Amino acid sequence: MRVNPFKVLAACAAQWSRYRSLLDPAATRLLGQRLAELRTDGGDRDAAADRAAQILLDALPPDAAAALREDGAQARFSGPPSAVLHQGYGVQDLCMLVLDSNPMVGPVYGPVRERLLSEPAAPWHEGGDPLLIVLSGDDGRRRVPLFQFEAGTMPWQVVLDVNSVLRADLDPWGAADWWLSDSTWWQSTPASLLGQGRDAELCGAADALVSTDTGE
Repeated sequence: MRVNPFKVLAACAAQWSRYRSLLDPAATRLLGQRLAELRTDGGDRDAAADRAAQILLDALPPDAAAALREDGAQARFSGPPSAVLHQGYGVQDLCMLVLDSNPMVGPVYGPVRERLLSEPAAPWHEGGDPLLIVLSGDDGRRRVPLFQFEAGTMPWQVVLDVNSVLRADLDPWGAADWWLSDSTWWQSTPASLLGQGRDAELCGAADALVSTDTGE
């Protein structure tokens, strides 16, 4: 059965939580290496996709591999790899899931990721404040949204305080969405209130959100 490897990888992304549990650590590491090759600009993308898909098909139990083969056999081979989707997921989504542990993929979370990444940002450098929000782009490069800085490389203290409350270290996307989305509290984004003498309100809103989520 001839399969389209990009469709196989896209189908895997659509059900990654299932397939991840079926792969042993060695197979997952090898898959990551092949996806890293696929993500690079140079090289033969078709060959890299073939290798990554074959790793999956060889490592999965027979019934799971057969399901992926069936999905891959239904795909046309024309068009760019980015146009090969399965339930709204593409090969780039699998790269983000495996290489970056980035959950913002697929037809629901992908647009949110793109919106947040469209905000002004700078490259992230190791050694920065661990309370800052750091987001991974489609290319795997990490960047830090600039709204967090008062001047130059000096972050707003209230941003660090709120990020700590929102656990931005564990859920940077959720924290970024809170800062950069219109709030019913103010009919504007929390980020737009920085430097306006509203720090206590910002901290109070973050505390209230966390208390609601935890049922306290």
